[in-house]
Amino acid sequence: MRILTAALVVALVLGGWQFLRARHLDQMLTIETQALEAMTGNRDRWQASAEEVLEELAEQRQRARQAEAAVAELMATLEATHADYQALERQVRQAPAEDDGPVAPVLRQALEDLP
Repeated sequence: MRILTAALVVALVLGGWQFLRARHLDQMLTIETQALEAMTGNRDRWQASAEEVLEELAEQRQRARQAEAAVAELMATLEATHADYQALERQVRQAPAEDDGPVAPVLRQALEDLP
């Protein structure tokens, strides 16, 4: 009988200890699950933020390409205008002296100040 009682006490102690251990593990699982949910939420927010930054970067790169194209177009226009201006300047310098005539001093100064 004593052996049976001792075995019953040992079984109850072991059962109680297992119950407490299982309860503790359930609590730990709950804590870890909450931490995982928080980390997942943070990750999702950071990922959304990173995607927004990548979209903005793509837009900025597109704007930069457009600006570069506009600058190239302006440079081509400037080169064409410069070539025309040089041709006109050559024509004026090579004109015969008899083509010269009186010019208002203000106009003469403005023409001489041109690049």
